[in-house]
Amino acid sequence: MQTPVIDACLTTLGVPPGGLPGILTPTSFDRFELLQTPGLWGHDSTDNSYWLAADGGPAPLPAASRRLLDAIEDVVAHAESLLDIASLESFATGEFAAAIRRGLATAARQGRRPIVRILYGRHGYVREGFAFQHEADFDAFVADLAADLPLGCGIDLHACLMKSSSTMPTVSWNHAKIVAADGRRGIVGGHNLWHDDYLTLAPVHDVSAMVEGRAAGEAHTFLDTLWNWVAGQATSPRPDALVHAIRSVAGRIEKALPPTPVALAPLPPGGIPALAVGRLGIGVLSDPRIANAGAAVAAAVFRQARHSIRISQMDFGLLWEGTNHWSADVMAALVAVLTDPEREVEVSLVLSECGAKTATRGPYSFGTTIPDVIAELRRGIGSRPMTGRMRIAPLRIAPQGDRWVHGEQSFAFANHAKVWIVDDRVFHVGSDNLYPHVLQEFGYVVESAPVTQGLLDDYWTPLWTHSARAGIDLTMPSQPEGC
Repeated sequence: MQTPVIDACLTTLGVPPGGLPGILTPTSFDRFELLQTPGLWGHDSTDNSYWLAADGGPAPLPAASRRLLDAIEDVVAHAESLLDIASLESFATGEFAAAIRRGLATAARQGRRPIVRILYGRHGYVREGFAFQHEADFDAFVADLAADLPLGCGIDLHACLMKSSSTMPTVSWNHAKIVAADGRRGIVGGHNLWHDDYLTLAPVHDVSAMVEGRAAGEAHTFLDTLWNWVAGQATSPRPDALVHAIRSVAGRIEKALPPTPVALAPLPPGGIPALAVGRLGIGVLSDPRIANAGAAVAAAVFRQARHSIRISQMDFGLLWEGTNHWSADVMAALVAVLTDPEREVEVSLVLSECGAKTATRGPYSFGTTIPDVIAELRRGIGSRPMTGRMRIAPLRIAPQGDRWVHGEQSFAFANHAKVWIVDDRVFHVGSDNLYPHVLQEFGYVVESAPVTQGLLDDYWTPLWTHSARAGIDLTMPSQPEGC
């Protein structure tokens, strides 16, 4: 009988059987729902009816996008004890903000009194496509979310804009995307809450999941650690940290300490095994080896592959100031399985088109090209014979069409998913990219052949079917390309 992948991974990483709470914890859940957007597989990318009605007004949202918004609103509306929302600036906009606002108003109207914690990572970039927002913008955003709450409704809403390190090259902030309630339900994945990027012209492709059951509690535990760190900044601030903690009180925004942690009773184990994987970046824990133990999970699971590794990412390398940076352990793991004489592993990788940007100029490729990735893998392989096969493709959504097209404008397809699948029995969905960084991240590794098959059917099969036509095989000659 094959050793469970999660057990083997924890053994390889030297993690205690009980795991590291909020960082690497064996857990389980009762239900998994894939939330992928925009879900327009097979759509003619020159047909703008997915966002523009015949009269020139907005069209109804694609069903997959509407489902994501409905799921967010529902989790918020049914929170009773604790509601956690975590994301990355820019702050939630448009339909995303409206879904949260409606959910909070519904909770208040139905007599629910959750403590609400909203945590945003502050990246601080000032360049095209990244909107740098100020503390006053954050205050206004939180006030808007609370605008429909009746005075005296009893919902205690706290929020924080944070960066745990602003020292180069170890700048660190929250990058996790979580909407979780009561340790029972949680939405975790890659989706930022940005209307213009996801719900209009040339939408970004992304993947999140809603889980129900015990695993949802691990999202709170991860965020407890970040909120405890925020509280510590009030008494022992780090000189390179940035923290702006506030509270909505009777319609006013005021500075405040974080709320007292909420004790949630753990649910019984569910039938679907999972591993909660968190990363804490720099500045939150004193020992970075523990704080970022989750960074080693992908490579540890890749090394166990017997026949397939399927990966969907924005970028596979990080091009920064003209130099590509690679995750050394991930690259080494792929080289190992591709050259192992005892295995024949097929690796498939889908990336954003190089240079992909949204219609509002938001960047979804930092400039690493497919030939760059191939060259780095070939360098690692060297003279060793390949026993496996690797193909890399830019995102495509239909049998034809290489761009979103609107009039004279065209936009490359942008992929923001952080998904990988090994041997069609275990997969990851979360916020963590496979290129090197030191950010706060959270996601799940799910080990279930039936659940994985659902992900393959609904997501990977259309993704690879359409993207593979533009792919390059690692053994084929390739020419350098620009963005």
